[in-house]
Amino acid sequence: MTATALVIANSTDSDSGYVGERLTERGYLLRTLLRDKGEVPYDVADAGDVDVVLLLGSEWSVHSPVDHESLAAECALARSARDAGVPVLGLCYGAQVLAEALGGSVSPAPQPEVGWVHVESDDEQLVPVGPWLAFHLDVVQAPPGARVVARNGCGQQAFVFPGVLGVQFHPEVRPETLDSWAGRFPELLVGAGLRREELVAEARARESQARAAAHALVDAFLDRVA
Repeated sequence: MTATALVIANSTDSDSGYVGERLTERGYLLRTLLRDKGEVPYDVADAGDVDVVLLLGSEWSVHSPVDHESLAAECALARSARDAGVPVLGLCYGAQVLAEALGGSVSPAPQPEVGWVHVESDDEQLVPVGPWLAFHLDVVQAPPGARVVARNGCGQQAFVFPGVLGVQFHPEVRPETLDSWAGRFPELLVGAGLRREELVAEARARESQARAAAHALVDAFLDRVA
């Protein structure tokens, strides 16, 4: 019987990229619900048979909600999944949702963190040092009781609970997706002192390494956290 990975995403950013690719290779059927279309249930039980939840990134920020109802639903979904023993992996905005849902917090970053970053990791078998792609304006404060496993000058970059892993970076993003983001949010690149062409070219050059790193992160999540 095929396992199901429930993917929560915005309609403009629904590609689970390398992370979804690895989940599929590991035998999961991806089923996507769109947060900006009001499709996120408050309880994971209302989503049918779900074996893993993946919360993707978003142009939204938890500290300045665009849709309060959607954020409340996604936080409730994350808590219900945790309580039901359904593993949850949150990427960037998804990690922010996990932090908010489980008692942590999210605040604006002093400046954008965009481009390829390294992290200091306490557990490189779970969260390697990178480089990882970052594309955000936020700082996460992990929930009480969580173990912070990675950080850098911007702040906390990964935290873990039993069955829950949140990372502030984007292991999933393919070069084509990054090119789209760079075109949609040029002000973030300006704030970070980057040029679109150079950023995307670097993503293409790093594609095989980025895929391997994302696959390893998914494997560690499934084999150790989940």
